Amino acid sequence: MHARDTPDMRGPETLVEALRTALRDRTPVAEASDGATPAGVLIPLQYHDNAWHVIVNVRSNEVSQHKGEIAFPGGKLEPEDTDITACALRETWEEMGIRPEDVDVLGPLDARITRTNFLVWPTVGVIPHPYEFRPDAREVAEVVELPLELLLDGSAVRHEARLNRDGTMTQRASYGFEGHLVFGATAWILGDLLDLIKKLD
Repeated sequence: MHARDTPDMRGPETLVEALRTALRDRTPVAEASDGATPAGVLIPLQYHDNAWHVIVNVRSNEVSQHKGEIAFPGGKLEPEDTDITACALRETWEEMGIRPEDVDVLGPLDARITRTNFLVWPTVGVIPHPYEFRPDAREVAEVVELPLELLLDGSAVRHEARLNRDGTMTQRASYGFEGHLVFGATAWILGDLLDLIKKLD
């Protein structure tokens, strides 16, 4: 399916409500995660210039893990978080300066495990435009807007292969845009979102 066939090309509210319905009617699942640390991330969507965008961060070189990689805003579940969505919203506020009350939460995607043994639970949300991001330079080196149409039409797809500890090979899609490469668990989560959007119509 090409981007022009998907709901994002027929106005902003169409995609929002279709996603809200699809996410509300499904139960997120997680793969085996013995000993994994639970974490929440937000997949921020933003509409401007007649197009949808997926907002991601380039992690700084000061963070302890995943330095310089593309990631969704998020982090590990803390005792003060009421649930995993609250965790994602808190972390997004701390990393990007996006207030939790400014996020229209649409619902959760399936959890994915990272190579550093975090079990990441994604929440899809919409943020208004214009919006003044206030990234924390200690955690975020750059904010990047990925055009949803480019992701959906396949032109951003790259291919990633990883050798597992047991000798097997895992092959997944990654995504390139303007010198940036989205790979690993972030690309896996992004692919889950794209697959869902392609099925909406």
